Amino acid sequence: MKKILLILAAILFAFSGSALAFHGGGVAHCDGCHSMHNSADNLRTGSALAPSLMKGSDPSSTCLNCHNGAARYHVNSANGSNMNEGGDFFWIQETAIYNVDVRGTLTPNVPSNQGHNVIAADFSLVVDPTNVTAPGGSFPSNILGCNSCHDPHGQVGTGTSGGSAAISVSGSYGAADPVDGSIHGNYRILEDSFAPAPVARANSYDGKTVDYGSGMSTWCLGCHTQYSASNMHPVAAPVPIAYNAYKASGNFTGVVATAKDALVPFERGVTDGSLLDNLSTAGVSAGTETVMCLTCHRAHASAFDNALRWDPNTEFLAHSAILNEATTTLMANGAVPYYALGAPVDIVATYGEWQRSLCNKCHMQD
Repeated sequence: MKKILLILAAILFAFSGSALAFHGGGVAHCDGCHSMHNSADNLRTGSALAPSLMKGSDPSSTCLNCHNGAARYHVNSANGSNMNEGGDFFWIQETAIYNVDVRGTLTPNVPSNQGHNVIAADFSLVVDPTNVTAPGGSFPSNILGCNSCHDPHGQVGTGTSGGSAAISVSGSYGAADPVDGSIHGNYRILEDSFAPAPVARANSYDGKTVDYGSGMSTWCLGCHTQYSASNMHPVAAPVPIAYNAYKASGNFTGVVATAKDALVPFERGVTDGSLLDNLSTAGVSAGTETVMCLTCHRAHASAFDNALRWDPNTEFLAHSAILNEATTTLMANGAVPYYALGAPVDIVATYGEWQRSLCNKCHMQD
């Protein structure tokens, strides 16, 4: 019996704590992404000519060697079933086509318009066929990859030119820097060479629940510079107090304690990640909460145009074409276009059949 207990304890240890944290806020073990000799126990799965001895044909393919698939830390499912905050790259693939009802006219959606078109040759993810550069910016579409936004080596403070100190703690959970002189990494190992990485706190590596602190929009504008112009939707504006009252079309009975809608998140104006609580349901209270890019968009991709969190092409969300489409089997095969907190959102049950755009969570025009 003692031997059995010791074995069980060893198994539990292996699957607890930081044992599964490959990146751990900083650089992981090198041979997870590179193969020095293409040996039998560490094969390259992509092109033999892959740069930097990467195990995939390109940086994004190398990332997807681990992150391809559904659930947990995966971001590229085969059916649109991922429900982490960032979204699912499934939606930019040709298999994600469905008919969109735009003011009475049925037209196929354009998958390449559903999110960031990262290039991953080994997984059939190709360059954006429409935009030569990032919308509103100058970043070239033909070099867009996971590493355009994430730093797989996890350096903090000065980008790829050198770190500011050794990283010992993941930056995804709002941890304070240890007292031993080491530091925590950036949130989701986001690049900080063109803007400081945002402050946020996720529940774990699956990213189902996130409390956003500050800096997200400034970081996004590093590539989408022109979207900060005066004739664009503001991203640093305070969230209206009306946000708290709005529960659904025609229902303004919300209270601040439960006002946060995870389909319409906001930043709390907090620069200390340890003050964030990824499970908080509190709405606007301090006056420092602001609208951000991810209030309306997902970072990777979504079922809707421009990686929006909800359907912009329908008057009533419950009538979204993808929820009622009859020409494909996306929904039957497990696609989840509407979700929050890592669970599907039933639009009718949550908001009612006559719920209009969730822009109204702030603007209350219905």
